[in-house]
Amino acid sequence: MRLPLVFMFSGQGSQYHQMGRELYDRHPRFRLWMEHCDEIAAPLIGGSLCDVLYREGDKGQPFDRLLHTSPALVAFEFSLARVLIEAGAKPDYLLGYSLGELAAAIVGEALTIEQGIGFAVEYARLVEAESPSATMLAVVGVPDIETHYADLLAGCWVTARNFDRHLVVTGPVEAVAPLREALARDGVVHQTLAVKYGFHTGMHSTLEAPFMALADKLDFAPLRTPMVSCVDGRVYRGDRDPRDWMRRMWTTFRQPVEFGATVRSLLDEGDFHFLDVGPSGTLATFVKYLLPADSASTFGDAINSFGRDERTYRSALQQIGVNDAAGAAYASGGASYSAGRASR
Repeated sequence: MRLPLVFMFSGQGSQYHQMGRELYDRHPRFRLWMEHCDEIAAPLIGGSLCDVLYREGDKGQPFDRLLHTSPALVAFEFSLARVLIEAGAKPDYLLGYSLGELAAAIVGEALTIEQGIGFAVEYARLVEAESPSATMLAVVGVPDIETHYADLLAGCWVTARNFDRHLVVTGPVEAVAPLREALARDGVVHQTLAVKYGFHTGMHSTLEAPFMALADKLDFAPLRTPMVSCVDGRVYRGDRDPRDWMRRMWTTFRQPVEFGATVRSLLDEGDFHFLDVGPSGTLATFVKYLLPADSASTFGDAINSFGRDERTYRSALQQIGVNDAAGAAYASGGASYSAGRASR
């Protein structure tokens, strides 16, 4: 029996330079959708998003300027979702993690891709102009961090709880530095995310009014696919008042991400196949650690940061029992990025 399919969209920090490059070079439909997004974004950011994403350089090259990473993540996740749907992988639920909720809203047809990319760019400009610098630190293995490192959390926030042993601490750069030093001293695994601003913290409280002014320009339509919120774990359907979206979007960007609690609440309703539609596969990893040992639910990623995009993408489709007819031209359609744009 086919399990209900959950598309999961990751947020800031999951992006990297060259993400999806092999798929872009070899999958005609993915390339077409990425270039469609590129045409939307180009006049807004003053250049080609694909040029920024796929120009010379490897995956280790810094890719953390918000003006580029926000629309790039939205474009990437939208394009990947489109080719999965075209192949026959129709989601039953959409789950967005932070910025990923914007991508989920687009795939659920509450927003157009033009609106979504436009909003991502405008909010990125606002944050770059008005927000102080911050550090977002992923910490593994200290679930009681508020107790264990209480004296080092002054001025910081726990901004995401992903599973019992994985959370994110965010704060001003100078406030997070002592905590990072203590974690290194104690041998605690931690990683600084490629995000320079204090999302999901009080550092962004002053952005509420301009955020709402930007959101007021959006024309939300009823959802065509139910969405699961990582703020409160609720399932939102098409019968919701579109006017609720503005407040909900602000809450998504301002409040902590409760990914672990959200997945657990879904599992209370039954079993699912959780498919990570972000570029790094991190959400699939989180689900792996959230599933009980006797769970019939499954998980997978469509792309990850380890490369071999085509093989990973095909495996994701095979795992849910569909074949990618639209991408059958892989072998012969392998024009490289530098060879020019694909025709439609």
